[in-house]
Amino acid sequence: MVVTVPKKNKKVLIIAHNHPLFFPGGAEIFAYDLFKAIRTHTEYQPFFLAATSASNRKVHTGTPFQMLVDAQDEALFWGDAFDFFYQSQKILNFIYVDFKRFLQQLQPDVIHFHHTIRIGVEAIQIARQTLPNVKIVFTIHEFILICNRDGQMVRKDNNELCEYASPDRCHRCFPEFSPQQFKMREKFLKTHLNLIDRFISPSYFLAKRFIDWGISEEKITVLENGRRVYDPVPHRQLKPGEKRNVFGFFGQINPYKGVLLILEAVEYLIKNNFTEFKIELFGNIATGFPEFKEELNQFLDKYKDIVTHHGKYKQSEITQLIKLVDWAIVPSVWWENSPLVIQEVFMHKRPIICSDIGGMAEKVENNVTGVHFKVSNTVSLANKLKEVALDRQLWSSLVQNIEPRLSIENSAYQHIQLYEN
Repeated sequence: MVVTVPKKNKKVLIIAHNHPLFFPGGAEIFAYDLFKAIRTHTEYQPFFLAATSASNRKVHTGTPFQMLVDAQDEALFWGDAFDFFYQSQKILNFIYVDFKRFLQQLQPDVIHFHHTIRIGVEAIQIARQTLPNVKIVFTIHEFILICNRDGQMVRKDNNELCEYASPDRCHRCFPEFSPQQFKMREKFLKTHLNLIDRFISPSYFLAKRFIDWGISEEKITVLENGRRVYDPVPHRQLKPGEKRNVFGFFGQINPYKGVLLILEAVEYLIKNNFTEFKIELFGNIATGFPEFKEELNQFLDKYKDIVTHHGKYKQSEITQLIKLVDWAIVPSVWWENSPLVIQEVFMHKRPIICSDIGGMAEKVENNVTGVHFKVSNTVSLANKLKEVALDRQLWSSLVQNIEPRLSIENSAYQHIQLYEN
């Protein structure tokens, strides 16, 4: 494949684990927005490589790469032959031959990984071998390198939060893998991660977890994920006597995001004779969780007078959807790290009700820009919903404290400074 890029002083290759055209997850969206901001506002020429799957594109035999239509600086990498346990690409000929040839043609000055899912951690080693002087940067977006349970760090047997990983603890979650295999997994991953020059973490909480796991503190820089800045949309116009009692959830609906917790809180409030509120759910229901989906649909049907599920939305539509709500709920039952939805909501001057752990508690200051509730606790969330719905002054005071978020342009400048240093 011939790579064509406009002439600029330096090149950066940005690698993500999917393209937001196919899967608009937070990490993919940020990586792609950063790519476009660097292209527009800096002297670096970026190239975007998205490692996608056969479900997203027609596989072309002979090469794992495919240029995106009408884009000379974007390509896809077919990564279906991927070992999720070792985070390793199993078709090594693709990696050791095709990726090496790709790097030799592109000749980037910086390679910035936002993930190695589908492309494999071996890509780090090949990058170092092929271009010994290239600068390698890795943005950590979650715990997938530490935790085999989709990077959630939630215990598999009882869904309790996991504070740390060890071969024995991980074996108890996944008995099909021995403690020795988990130790080998850790050694294998850290051997490749040692080749990285600089790690970026979007939250101090996430950085601390990786430092405790063994990544050198001197190698980690905390940089907020920037967002495209919009003018805040107007707040909901209240009728005489009406309260700020419309709550919204934005994002993919899966077992980890806490949507069932919202619905359980709705049930609790109704049973305790409080119905002065509305819940608006925006997002697609994730596939692969049939029992979760069935339980969710039962709740939605039972409480349809209070809860409305609007379905999947595009990122560009959030400015219109957020007009409907006064508050946003971020009720994840796992740690989260730096959810983009928090920045999106704050950009539009809505306070947030969130779980009191991880990156959520770090990004949302309790009783300053939002309120916290006890994670996974239905009664705690229900009480907060009732409390803020009835308090006419709290909403106004929180809104006044919400400051503008980091723009994607300034985020690009911060990344360029890091590349240069």
